[in-house]
Amino acid sequence: MPKYVTDEQIIEAWQKLGTAKKVSDALDIDIRQIYFRRRKIEAARGIALASRSTRNRAGPNIAKAKAQDALAAARAEKYERDMAETVRNGTVLVASDCHYWPGIVSPAHEAFVRLIKALKPDIVVLNGDILDGARISRHPRIMWEKQPTLKDELHAVQDRCAEIARAAGRARLVRTIGNHDARFANYWSANTPEGEDMPGMTLLDYLPRWRAGWALHVNSDTDGWTVIRHRPVSGGIHSAYNSTLRAGTHYVHGHLHKLGVTAWGDYRGRRYGVDTGTLAEINGPQFNYTEAGPHNWASGFAVLTFREGRLLNPELAVFEAGGVHFRGQPV
Repeated sequence: MPKYVTDEQIIEAWQKLGTAKKVSDALDIDIRQIYFRRRKIEAARGIALASRSTRNRAGPNIAKAKAQDALAAARAEKYERDMAETVRNGTVLVASDCHYWPGIVSPAHEAFVRLIKALKPDIVVLNGDILDGARISRHPRIMWEKQPTLKDELHAVQDRCAEIARAAGRARLVRTIGNHDARFANYWSANTPEGEDMPGMTLLDYLPRWRAGWALHVNSDTDGWTVIRHRPVSGGIHSAYNSTLRAGTHYVHGHLHKLGVTAWGDYRGRRYGVDTGTLAEINGPQFNYTEAGPHNWASGFAVLTFREGRLLNPELAVFEAGGVHFRGQPV
């Protein structure tokens, strides 16, 4: 029977020994398996297991890897308040409220990955609440419902985000902070304040290649100014309408799990408010608190297309009729 070694054992051995040959010898595992597991761990956890080998230290691939590691290290230091990006001619894919759960991969998530590969967007945005945080919620457990451990939730988040990152290619990866995401750092800061500034105390440490902050501003200070933020400016049934009206810009939000586009026009032109729905299954175990009641939610995501810096009418991919459809076709 092949010897089983955990990811943690490989990470510890690699950080101590620094080369595949030494790790292979120490753990008594075929070196090809070590290389395979190393790539898988790096993709899933968003970390780099750097080699101390003296071979192949120069070259474009090594230089690119070092640049990516430096960027990841800088991003892992803090959340940004306002993030700015520019898209003159291209697309931005926005998914929200993923509430990733161990053992569940929703049809909307799978379609999101497939459409990223097909559309090759400039930016991929996860607009808050990628984590659910069931056991660290301020809400009590419902009867004897089964809740995953925080560790298992984190692994699910890393796995799903790695799938998106692989599909995204050269696209910029951005995530905004949702109220469920904030539970993670809130829990540690409230219960273990001595851990401040220690590794592992924020989601930044687990997804270092994703730019992260409260709000993303695309083409700011132009007619195409589009704000992507987890919470609406104003809630309720008219959240998208009121949010773009009060923001004075195109406004894209999640949080409410609704999915829709509302247009508003004035002397300055036409702008849009967008509810980005949820990437989760709307009747999944994350939402037991609804007590099997009806809700005006939809599983899906939004596609934003920019031409000459202006936002065109936003499009939606929606789970209905047994699958996710976009522009009238199954994804």
